[in-house]
Amino acid sequence: MRERHLHSHGSWLSFTLLPFAFLLAIVACKSDTDGMPKAWRPLELGDDWRCPAMAGRYIYAPEPISWQLAGRHVPWDSVPAELEYFAIAGSADTALHVTVGYVDGRTHETRLQKGTPYARDYHCEDGWLHVRAGEISDRFDSEVAGLGFFARAHAMRIARGKDGTLVARLDRTDYEEFVVWCGDGCKGFPLPWTFETRSTWSRAEPWAEGAPRPSVVAKQREEARLERDPVYLENQRLENGEPVAGQAEARKRVMAALVPGMLVRAVAPRDSGWHLSLEFEEMPQLVTFMERLTQSGPVAEVKVLPLYRAKTTNGHWIDVVYVRYERQAQ
Repeated sequence: MRERHLHSHGSWLSFTLLPFAFLLAIVACKSDTDGMPKAWRPLELGDDWRCPAMAGRYIYAPEPISWQLAGRHVPWDSVPAELEYFAIAGSADTALHVTVGYVDGRTHETRLQKGTPYARDYHCEDGWLHVRAGEISDRFDSEVAGLGFFARAHAMRIARGKDGTLVARLDRTDYEEFVVWCGDGCKGFPLPWTFETRSTWSRAEPWAEGAPRPSVVAKQREEARLERDPVYLENQRLENGEPVAGQAEARKRVMAALVPGMLVRAVAPRDSGWHLSLEFEEMPQLVTFMERLTQSGPVAEVKVLPLYRAKTTNGHWIDVVYVRYERQAQ
């Protein structure tokens, strides 16, 4: 149907869209669930040409599906902050309202409209939601990069899993062309026998009502992982020295005062108190941390030490804070 539609126009637009018609035909030859982890099955597809159910609240993760539905819609000039979740409302058969939530409580909203393979944000076919090719980011192309492979075209389909997750397949296709025109940028016919498609799967897990905040769960999981990581534990011994009395409690109070986006690099004993090596993105994070630490219990002294401030290669700040707790009466 699409090929007949393209030829009926007889226009230059039809010619430029022809590669995408070839791409859709090649991708359609694959089974919809090729390569999908078995644990993610079965899927809840829409009926025939209707869209799958998309509404829900999902945990944001650095995965293609989260980026495509939420992350890419955050304004570039917004204050840098960690994304925590995204919520989808409405029926995909008409339009979707997406709310992106940050760890610090701020939100950003956007609207995705149903259209065709060549217009608006997405269309639905065979029970899947298909993201319009021109809207798909190349942010994750390195996942399939290889010698002689360049992602010339992208396709993404999304459906709902039985467990409430959203599941996506991202296809990248490379092909050779027979070039016929280079007047305003070379254009040509793709050669069907040269098509190579590489696919990856990603999913967004639901954030259920009443469940802990995703950032809290992620922090707890990371702390539990580090407690079992021999490399991390050895690095801590090298940085902090052998464990000393009160160090575990001092670290516990530091972690409780930590601001999202901050990293504790080391907690080491110094002069009846503790040196805290911290990494963070913005100075207000350090100010908030100092306030929280002061309020965490009897504190005799807390200050940022001079001469230690530095910047990492990724633009984060590093500072050393000295804290001395008041001794508790026995």
